[in-house]
Amino acid sequence: MLALTELGKRLKEARIEKGLSLEDLQKETKIQKRYLAGIEEGNYDLMPGKFYVRAFIKQYCEAVGLNVEQTFEQYQADIPSAQHQVAPEELSRVKTRTKEVAPKNSKVLDALPKAIIAAVVVGVLVLGWVIALYINKDDKEQANSTDSQVESQSEQSSDAQKEDSNDDSEQASTKTDENKEAEKKEAEKKEAEKKEAAKKEEEKESDKDESKSKLTTVEGAANPGTYKLEGADEFKLELTATATTPSWVGVTNGKGNSFFSSMLQKGKTETIDLTNEQDVKIRVGFAPGVEVKVNGEVVQYPSDPKQNVTQNVFIQYDGSEANSES
Repeated sequence: MLALTELGKRLKEARIEKGLSLEDLQKETKIQKRYLAGIEEGNYDLMPGKFYVRAFIKQYCEAVGLNVEQTFEQYQADIPSAQHQVAPEELSRVKTRTKEVAPKNSKVLDALPKAIIAAVVVGVLVLGWVIALYINKDDKEQANSTDSQVESQSEQSSDAQKEDSNDDSEQASTKTDENKEAEKKEAEKKEAEKKEAAKKEEEKESDKDESKSKLTTVEGAANPGTYKLEGADEFKLELTATATTPSWVGVTNGKGNSFFSSMLQKGKTETIDLTNEQDVKIRVGFAPGVEVKVNGEVVQYPSDPKQNVTQNVFIQYDGSEANSES
């Protein structure tokens, strides 16, 4: 059995920390268990090729809440390079390019370089599709399928360049799409304004109780990052994902009961009512991408998130104090 690489150790620790087995990770990433084990052991000979190794490592990082770019940079010595490789961040954007069409040109020779670029893009899309859906197929079958679909997509792209007679209808369709997009943006703007107005109203209500509610650091506590919530009639916790990289977040009480344990995607906010709890632990897998608020007040992490991406925050709350004052 091969010795674990530094990268393999880090990935395995992150997986265990999330409470995932290799079987659980296989279900989440759709990558065969033997490949996942090979990544942890540094046994890349099991993989179909160097490109697959990098793609599988990226999916592994995302599944366990590790920053892909930081991981690739920190453990580049353990990750094989591949000629004409696609960067990890480009892999996550491949599917957004499926609707790209090479611009039309009346001269076939002038359009040839653009047709080649379009064919390369299509090839990358097909490869990503094959990895996601048919990873358990024979390597030779994958290559044949990829080649045939690349050829088909290339022919379609070439035919599209010769259809000059459809220019007028396509331009009209483009204008219609632009109008729809403008209407959509206007609707989103109005919705954002409504949310902003509601948020300001909530902030006004929160300001009324500011003199009563107080979140203070507990000095000399056994756990760094321990806060005490005083003078509050309620204990509302807000978790907001602010970065592109999703982050795992877990919320438990002193008895070990779980209130939230999941990946938090960008732009998503999870609100949890913990008014009936006295001791709460918040564990964040990727702290730079998650904002933690208690009753609308931002909670500072105990250490620099850029240095320590995994953070623990403890909140002590005694709602009886606020109730007795009222």
